[in-house]
Amino acid sequence: MHRLLTGDMTALIYVIVMALFCAVYSLFSHTDRRLPTPLGPRTWRFGIVRLPTIYPWKTFAEWREKYGDMIFIRVLGGPVLVLNSLEVANDLLDKRGGIYSSRPDGVMLRKLMRWDWFFAFTPYGSWWKRQSTLFHKHFNVTKISTYHPVIVQETHVMLRKFAETPGSFSDHVRRNVAAVSMNITYGLQVESERDRYVTLIDGAAASLSDPAMFGVHMVDSIPSLELIPTWMPGAGFKRQALEWAKISLAVLNEPFEHVKRQLASGIAAPSIVATELENLYQSGQDHEEEQVIKNIAATVYAGNADTTSSTILSFFLAATVFPEILKKAQEEIDRVVGSERLPTPDDKDSLPYIMWIVWECLRWNPVGPLAAPHTLTEDDNYEGYFIPKGTVVIPNVWLMLHDETKYPDPFRFHPKRYADGKQNDELGINQTPLAAAFGFGRWMCPGRWFALDEVWLTVATVSAVFNISKAVDERGVLVNPEVQYGPQLISRPEPFRCNIAPRSAAAAALIRQTADEL
Repeated sequence: MHRLLTGDMTALIYVIVMALFCAVYSLFSHTDRRLPTPLGPRTWRFGIVRLPTIYPWKTFAEWREKYGDMIFIRVLGGPVLVLNSLEVANDLLDKRGGIYSSRPDGVMLRKLMRWDWFFAFTPYGSWWKRQSTLFHKHFNVTKISTYHPVIVQETHVMLRKFAETPGSFSDHVRRNVAAVSMNITYGLQVESERDRYVTLIDGAAASLSDPAMFGVHMVDSIPSLELIPTWMPGAGFKRQALEWAKISLAVLNEPFEHVKRQLASGIAAPSIVATELENLYQSGQDHEEEQVIKNIAATVYAGNADTTSSTILSFFLAATVFPEILKKAQEEIDRVVGSERLPTPDDKDSLPYIMWIVWECLRWNPVGPLAAPHTLTEDDNYEGYFIPKGTVVIPNVWLMLHDETKYPDPFRFHPKRYADGKQNDELGINQTPLAAAFGFGRWMCPGRWFALDEVWLTVATVSAVFNISKAVDERGVLVNPEVQYGPQLISRPEPFRCNIAPRSAAAAALIRQTADEL
């Protein structure tokens, strides 16, 4: 036994030494280049630094003052390039997307935690293209209107829940977003906040809070650490990853297998998965195509839940801290829609202020402060700098959307900043600075139209029938919520209190009437 342990330790030391050698070699292997790399911090003996992990977007924003719009950071495992301006991000990730469109093959996230099925984490290639094709088939801009009845129905359920238990508004938002995704994707109904599919996706979001951030785990810089036995001291990351992998695989498999069983019994409700599987069965079995369907369905389920709910919660926080925005929204709705019905998606073009609120929710505190990292597949030269192949590129979305030259007073929630039309008319919503909220180039979020409509309808209907104000504590004192967001890669408001109440007896009656739709 002693020899076995000694042998394992020897092997481990060998793996670590070789990994360190390869990592350092890769950092300094471009000795023949003529151009310098962009500026960046150099703090360790060999110029290698570790990426910040607590609110890294704010650290990168501070570094911009010293290093500029591009920050080149030498980390163990390869270089990282942080992009701090929208112009540079568009130049590299959009205009040169052919070489900036892959993803880092994260060992912790994709291999150990088993999130390799998640479309947004898939390296660019033929497998990515197959999944992208299916995703766009069901979530292109012309298709989204077919999902409006489900979005409207579940939003109305949420309104009734707000009226019944307003103190649980955060739970109601989470249930609503999960319910829309599960209905459209799998044909499954989500009844309560304690539904299995709500709690499952909550667990998945929690497991991703840190590992999804590039550079957090050493195994991503030294992939050979994956070979460490799980029982060995220092292998806690592998033991934790095994637990997180159970959640990932449950998200992937549980609802999908449920639909397959329903199809076999002839009772499956209409859904994306049911339609695609029926087409597949009619055309002939294809195991790979079934995996594509499964992956895309789970991506919609997992990808929409935390991001959309966080954006909606930003609206509630903003309405509490900046009460004038809700008043203006209500004035627009009263003038255009009236008080005898709720806004519908057909009213979108007639309610510009509501859309400005949605845009400001995306900008004020973006759900993804750092866009998912890209990987450069060829050496590149840009603006007099050399960027080596293999560089991981991280767009600092938070800083782009808090650029004072584009958004004066950026920490103020100010929807009327879009009133002059420049943000919309220059290049269209997907090309304005707000595009940073949805990613760049080939990795721009394919579900953005779906998410925008969900958020828009929530903002419009809630504004139509509810007042949102500061909560009152046990002593009758107003509670001023702090605008505080978590440090995770999916950044959401820290828990806060607010008062939610129907605007009037007529509004309360309008909320109750939505139950007649069922």
